Amino acid sequence: MTGKREVLGMGKLTYKFQITIPKKVRERFNLKEGETLVFVEENGKLIVVKSTEL
Repeated sequence: MTGKREVLGMGKLTYKFQITIPKKVRERFNLKEGETLVFVEENGKLIVVKSTEL
């Protein structure tokens, strides 16, 4: 991963393997209820991408 890293928040998996996306992340990336997020592995790291950006 190149470039500057910034921690935007943290989340914990529930017993149903759900996670709440922190408010700062939702606002920064303009995430709305019902949007689809895609989980991608890149060089052993988990990357989350809006499906509209693929």
